[in-house]
Amino acid sequence: MQSRRWVSLLLLIGLVGCSKLSGSHGGSEQAARAFMAAEFNKWIAGQKSAAETMKARLETRFPPLAYEIRSVVPDEPDVPVSDMIKSEADNWRSWPAFRFNVYIEWKSQAGTPLKDVTTYTLTWNPHEKKWYIRERF
Repeated sequence: MQSRRWVSLLLLIGLVGCSKLSGSHGGSEQAARAFMAAEFNKWIAGQKSAAETMKARLETRFPPLAYEIRSVVPDEPDVPVSDMIKSEADNWRSWPAFRFNVYIEWKSQAGTPLKDVTTYTLTWNPHEKKWYIRERF
């Protein structure tokens, strides 16, 4: 009987902890940084990533060797029309958004390091609890 109480208590603590992590901090700069880091780590590992740049797709480059987030500042939200019709999104202009400037390091054809600077806008959709990432040109 006592072990059931401990299990119930641990489950309750886990549920409360998880809900706090996903709820109130979802649109914060810290959450945006964590999302961006996760996407770049997937890309470096050769997995599909939302951070993959158009230039990399067009030039069929290998995954990057490394990345460095150089700056993060508040930005205007940018919601992809294909994912959500803006007219239906209530107050989407008030959603948290951040502009990321990222140095991406590649291996050039000569075998030497090559760095590109890429700018992204991350927009937090509080209804879907999801980040939208857009490369800026």
